[in-house]
Amino acid sequence: MNTLEWKGTQCKECGFIVAEDVLDCPSCGSSNLESVPIPETGAIYSFTVVHVGFGYMAERAPYILAIIELNPATKLTTVLEDVSDLQKIKIGTQVKLKRIDDQIGPIFSPT
Repeated sequence: MNTLEWKGTQCKECGFIVAEDVLDCPSCGSSNLESVPIPETGAIYSFTVVHVGFGYMAERAPYILAIIELNPATKLTTVLEDVSDLQKIKIGTQVKLKRIDDQIGPIFSPT
């Protein structure tokens, strides 16, 4: 998927934003939704290093699983790629959308 096509859903009732297409708002249950562009850059809000992955993620270990704050209203959990030194990743590290994986979803990398 081209990153320029990354869209999410915003609830017209409560303003909640989801970084994917949904039929109903997960916050208030409304079906009054609209498609909105999702920012392709953000900062690490929280993270952990996964040393024992499971399923299709097992071969990736160790890897970083992070919560990315795209803007104050939008956070998402994702995997970071292109990290040569796990010790250099910190809260606040700037990241950008690298690609969208069919199994994992959006994948980010440090800028």
